Amino acid sequence: MGSSVDWRRRYTEIADRQERDAKAHAEAERELTRLIMRLCVAVSGLDPAVDPQLDRLRRIAREGESAALLEQSGAISDALLRASEARKRPGVLRRLLERGDLVRREVDEAVALWSELAADPAAASDPQLDRLAALVQSGLQRGDGPSQPRPGLLARLVGRGQGESDVAPNQMLISLLDTVDWPDSLSAEVDVFRGVLGAEGPDDAWVGVVRQISDLVVRATGRAQANALSTETFLTELNQRLEELDRHMLGEVARREDSRRSGETLGQKMDSEVVSLSESLRDTADLAELQASVIASLDRMHKHVRTHVDDESARREKAESEAAGLRKQMRRLEQDSFDLRRQVAQTYQEAMCDALTGLPNRRAYDERIAQEHARWRRFGDPLALLVWDVDNFKQVNDTFGHKSGDRALAMIGKTLQAQLRETDFIARYGGEEFVVLLVGAAKEDACRLADAMRRQVESIGLHANGQPVTTTLSGGLCLFGGEETPEAVFERADAALYKAKHQGKNCVVVG
Repeated sequence: MGSSVDWRRRYTEIADRQERDAKAHAEAERELTRLIMRLCVAVSGLDPAVDPQLDRLRRIAREGESAALLEQSGAISDALLRASEARKRPGVLRRLLERGDLVRREVDEAVALWSELAADPAAASDPQLDRLAALVQSGLQRGDGPSQPRPGLLARLVGRGQGESDVAPNQMLISLLDTVDWPDSLSAEVDVFRGVLGAEGPDDAWVGVVRQISDLVVRATGRAQANALSTETFLTELNQRLEELDRHMLGEVARREDSRRSGETLGQKMDSEVVSLSESLRDTADLAELQASVIASLDRMHKHVRTHVDDESARREKAESEAAGLRKQMRRLEQDSFDLRRQVAQTYQEAMCDALTGLPNRRAYDERIAQEHARWRRFGDPLALLVWDVDNFKQVNDTFGHKSGDRALAMIGKTLQAQLRETDFIARYGGEEFVVLLVGAAKEDACRLADAMRRQVESIGLHANGQPVTTTLSGGLCLFGGEETPEAVFERADAALYKAKHQGKNCVVVG
């Protein structure tokens, strides 16, 4: 009976845990869907080319269609990219300058300079930017002055007034992310979003983050639905098995009671027959009559005993049949329990994997670095940390689109992983940043391996829209030493990465 109680308690705990996880996923889905709908409301009216896509996205988010939401988020991204390209055309700038008092020559010069800079923003020089700023400022000062600016996108999103319109959209989205109580399973990815939106991120980083949030909603919704369905099926079957077990136990009690009553009845009948036989022996003088009376009493006793034995045999066969059926159902339940545990384990592994590159994600890195740091402190074997960042990745997204950028990141991740040893570890830390743990590698070996990884990525030869795309990496390498924490070593490696960027990129700096 004690094992039955433990069995019920374990499955009750599983049911409670699954219910809590389902509620957490559902809450995250509601919050992210609300975020998407508010973003759509805030953006509406800013660009006629994007408005139809926003209306469709808001309708899909309201209806809760996960697959359609993911498809529409890609369409939104493409529409934003086309709108961004359209804004590079000089028509709006010319109309703006012509509203001032600039002469035709100055307007033509500003438009030509703007077109040149928009064609290759990375090659823009400070004198060119200063000249363009001077022309634009001169035109605005000579005119009626700028009109009162419309509240920015995220200012409208959170309801800020025009007096606070100087707050950057990236910072506004960070504030909005901080207002949501994210579940633990999503906190690592939200931290990545905060890093992308941080001070070092581009001004339009919020566009990509909104798209990633929509992808996150779809993935979280899909996992929650799958887990909820599996859990619901399992718990339904569990409830049925428990009900059958209860019925079996109640039936067993009833059978024991029937057996007891049958035994009592048999005893009473046998007593009655013995009394009747005794009276016949005492009252009957005729031997033949006495013999007939004794034989009749013995026949009745035999009949009573046979009836009791047959009833007991029938009860025993029924009990054995029900017990065999119950054992079969219990084996099925054990298999279902095993399948559920395996699915939970698989869901956990998926939560530790980056969906784009297939590499471990930041959550997996946090778990692995804690293990390797503890091993390093105990045994003292060399341990190196290498941080990679893709050079000029924003230009790839701006020029070829986010889908091409995603394919480039997946190929780079695969290339880096192929260069590692079996004991090493690589994860996508966030955005276009990767982190590598080189276990047992001394400084010279770590530098040699890092340079080989860098050269291999440079030679992979990516193409997008039929055009070659050059991809290079900048890296920061540090070895664990002293009493440093993993966070301190990562900061040193990140600082070394920053130096590599300023030394011309496509190199590795040891910190």
